[in-house]
Amino acid sequence: MRILMTAAEEEEIITARQAFNSLSRSEQYALDITYMLTGIGTTSTSYRLTKMLNTAPAPFDLAVNIGIAGSFTPDFPIGSVARVDKEFFGDLGFETFTGFQTLFDYKILDADTHPYKGGALHSPELSADAEKAMSQYKRATGVTVQTVSGLPEKTVQLIKGFEPQIESMEGAAFFYVCILEKIPFIEIRSVSNEVGERDRSKWNIPLALDSLKEANKKLFESLVK
Repeated sequence: MRILMTAAEEEEIITARQAFNSLSRSEQYALDITYMLTGIGTTSTSYRLTKMLNTAPAPFDLAVNIGIAGSFTPDFPIGSVARVDKEFFGDLGFETFTGFQTLFDYKILDADTHPYKGGALHSPELSADAEKAMSQYKRATGVTVQTVSGLPEKTVQLIKGFEPQIESMEGAAFFYVCILEKIPFIEIRSVSNEVGERDRSKWNIPLALDSLKEANKKLFESLVK
């Protein structure tokens, strides 16, 4: 099975390599994994992912986006893992006197224009074994922004507009490209911090990376059954 593992930063993609190395030799032989850094943000992710998918010597059976992220809710505490199955572009739209409006709110684009459904991007279902393995992780709605939330009013605006549980800087771009390129995909995020927490001493990146590594291993094991 050919798998494309993507992440924004090196420390995140290392968790996938560690998970693969922990598999048995027979499990490793069953997986052909390509590791790719997308870089931070939607522009870099869109460019590098599209180029990879269109220049690879053979099609991938699955694309995976992994990384650490911020959480909007106690339902996803620090160290927990979310399977993000719905993504929004959180800052694509208009700032108005009445507040932020998306392209769909502003009637620039129909909310059901492909690849959107109701203004959101949705992930596909995977194989039965993969779905079973991932079922231990709660599904989440993600919002993708290019400026990480640090102000209370921005956090309130995102919650009001999108009702997200997880914030990242790449997720929606990954969804967008994979849907248009017609490749099965999944996004896995582990929580390193609460959204809006600017004191990095309260973040727990090592715990989030450990959780991400374990989730990667669960996914890999399910794909070789």
